[in-house]
Amino acid sequence: MGVHIPPQAYKKPAASNNTPIRTAGRPSLSYSHQQESAASMKEAVNTDFPVHCRVTDTEEFVKAMFPIEETLVDAIWDKVKGAHHPESRWSAFPRSVRKEHELYGAFVSVANVIHRAAEELCSQHPGENSARLGGSTRWVDYHSKAPHSADKTIARIRPDCLLAHSLLHDRVKNLSPDEAKGVIWWLQIVAALEMKRRDNEEWEEVVKQLIGYLRQILREQLDRRFVFGFTLGPRCMSVCLHDRSGVLITSTPIDIHKFPKHFIRIIASFAVLAPHKLGFDPSMKIYVQPNEVVTSYRLTSETALDVFATDSYKKRWVITLNDGTQYLTVKVMSVARARVMRGRATLVWAVVRFIDGQPGKEIFVLKQSWRPESIKSEGELYGEANGSDCEFLGRIMLHEDAIIDDMVDRTGAFIRAGLSVSPPPDGKQESETMRPRAESEERFLHVASTDDDEIQRITTPRMRAFVSRVHTRVIMSTYGWPLKYFATLEELLVVFLNGVQGHEHLCNNGLLHRDISAGNVIIARCPDKGATTPFGTKGCLIDLDRSKLGARNPRTLPSVRTRSKPITKTQMASLSPSVVLYFEERENFPVSLSLQPEVISSAYDVLGVNINTYTIAAIEYSLAFPPAQEDHIITTDRLGWHRVERNFDFNPAVIEPEDGEQDTHNGSRTGTPPYASAEILGPVPTKYGTDSAVPYQDAIHDIESFLWILVNICLIRSGPGGARRAELTDEGTGHAMLRNVVYHVFDSDDATLAVNKHHLFANPNDFEEDVVGNFHPYFHHIKPLVCEWFGLLRLAYTHRELYEYHTLHRRVIALLEKTIATVPTEEDEDIVEKILDKRQKELDDMFLPSDT
Repeated sequence: MGVHIPPQAYKKPAASNNTPIRTAGRPSLSYSHQQESAASMKEAVNTDFPVHCRVTDTEEFVKAMFPIEETLVDAIWDKVKGAHHPESRWSAFPRSVRKEHELYGAFVSVANVIHRAAEELCSQHPGENSARLGGSTRWVDYHSKAPHSADKTIARIRPDCLLAHSLLHDRVKNLSPDEAKGVIWWLQIVAALEMKRRDNEEWEEVVKQLIGYLRQILREQLDRRFVFGFTLGPRCMSVCLHDRSGVLITSTPIDIHKFPKHFIRIIASFAVLAPHKLGFDPSMKIYVQPNEVVTSYRLTSETALDVFATDSYKKRWVITLNDGTQYLTVKVMSVARARVMRGRATLVWAVVRFIDGQPGKEIFVLKQSWRPESIKSEGELYGEANGSDCEFLGRIMLHEDAIIDDMVDRTGAFIRAGLSVSPPPDGKQESETMRPRAESEERFLHVASTDDDEIQRITTPRMRAFVSRVHTRVIMSTYGWPLKYFATLEELLVVFLNGVQGHEHLCNNGLLHRDISAGNVIIARCPDKGATTPFGTKGCLIDLDRSKLGARNPRTLPSVRTRSKPITKTQMASLSPSVVLYFEERENFPVSLSLQPEVISSAYDVLGVNINTYTIAAIEYSLAFPPAQEDHIITTDRLGWHRVERNFDFNPAVIEPEDGEQDTHNGSRTGTPPYASAEILGPVPTKYGTDSAVPYQDAIHDIESFLWILVNICLIRSGPGGARRAELTDEGTGHAMLRNVVYHVFDSDDATLAVNKHHLFANPNDFEEDVVGNFHPYFHHIKPLVCEWFGLLRLAYTHRELYEYHTLHRRVIALLEKTIATVPTEEDEDIVEKILDKRQKELDDMFLPSDT
């Protein structure tokens, strides 16, 4: 279902000359996942192309990517030239092309001649050729029919020609249209080709079309590390490599008629090279049955083909680590990020050990991603923050960089062979020869909720330097469920409490999380011990991918001295007339209000300028949210003005980057936009309030994200178990404000989110009336918690570097503990039982009947 467009905007962003932050098709949090159309895919490619597409010297690229022996190329040429390349051109290609489709059959015919010749010659050579794809593939013409996908959310686009797995292609080809609907056509593709009728067609548009195909292949083939593609006209071919660093394209096209051996080298390589040199991951194999585990390119039996033709969420893989340890995937946690043009492309599964063909019983989480090479791995960050010392952080058991051919699997030095790159040309490629051109060097831990928690980095679009990425794996022993599947209100609040406690541990040990989202705070299963709820669960904060290391910079904020005897209003006036005057002019000024003298006098010494403004704000907050025994005696204990010691600083100005480190860790802004602070969103970040200084990402922004997650649940859920409110899809006008608030605070573009969150912080009455006022009745008892949390954030943002700012963890933990102690424990027992039964069934369903 598409996103509901509200009849009126809650608050639209003002016009700006700044380019909005790209949201990369982020799905709505309050509506079901949208189908990705060909148009949306084209838009994503158009956005990424100038940022992540590079060109490299053609000659060097061909030699590095297709490293077959020159003697083999010569032998193939001798074998085919007489019959297929007379008169200095490939005879199958027409001399004059009227329509594009005339080229499809010509290319496929010549490519298969070369392919077969390479196979025949290689069968006589020992060595790595025994592991080649060889006869299991062939080139086919698909220009007249778009591939189907079992995933109905993908775009309907088609490559003109492709190199296909022969067995799967034959099976797909013979299926009826109805049968074909259940087959993943894209899984048969090894490489794709986009044809153009004229060599001088607009180069960029043709390449973008090709990139769309390659992006789709990487999305569906989870065991692909990279993929090759081609553009071809009557004479000229360009070659493209798509990996997780983006796209690399040959700088000048190859004239396949004038340089037939270059063409032979490229085409023959797909029959000769080992699969991992063509982009396949040798550590991933399809689980068919206990005694049948095969790579996707070695499928033979009908049973294996049936397994291979299931969608990504049903397929089981056996993944082998560097030391030979194997894990069997038993449930998909997240594969949505496989479709990104460049980035981490994170894949997450629940897994069990796989020993001697038999699955184990203990559940782990395996996370596979492509981290920037210049930053520390998640496992390293976990170690530096002493993560194992905190029970409320996902426990990382193992982390490694994947090794292939005794080399670390990385996009720069390994996959791209260290080729130098430059920005792509504008428009078409003009040269039709191999002349080199000048080059320049360019400088749920798992997502537990796969439908509404797409992580993205928030930056202003710009030409970025090439980022080499490393194929990384993490094994975590913490398994759990998304927050929305809470069983009771108490469990929900306890999970939030534990999440904030985990975050406090990280900050105290010099690590800022920077991506607090509904997918990174989970209801963790505690099968043995450590549960903090009656249901054998606890809260856990996971996923340190985007964490930032702080600098050790000890600072102390002294406590304000206290004394037991409060002073009268008259005495207070002699210390700070402006403070008392402020309260006297308010209608709700409490007559019995008394203020200890240290709150003013000692505060001058500690806090310096603007003490009156800060004191007034702190007293206002205290009066608005009084303690259990309400009174109007303002003490420093009540205000929480105690000694604060902070050992780490996350200000980039005081953090010295490690050698070669890019801004992925420290200088950038990052997060999941629906839950991110408005200070982090937007083309140009701005502070809450009147301060025009550009903010840096700090602990307060993560604490604000925790709050937005809770607010989102209270707005769009109708209670335990993840049930969605019917009012969100109601076509009537009775709940227009609810839909407006949800859309403009959580589901809209980043600029709109930023404007509305800024508006709410500037107008707290609107937050209470429009946001909290639209909570589902089930969450009525936690409205005071949300309002007090919001008020605390406003006070801390307005008066930075003071007590509230530096004691947020302590204060929010106290708020949650107070609410947990008072929230009603009565729940619908039938609903709770159904939720717990569903959790157990999910665990049971991870194992096949033969596994148990």
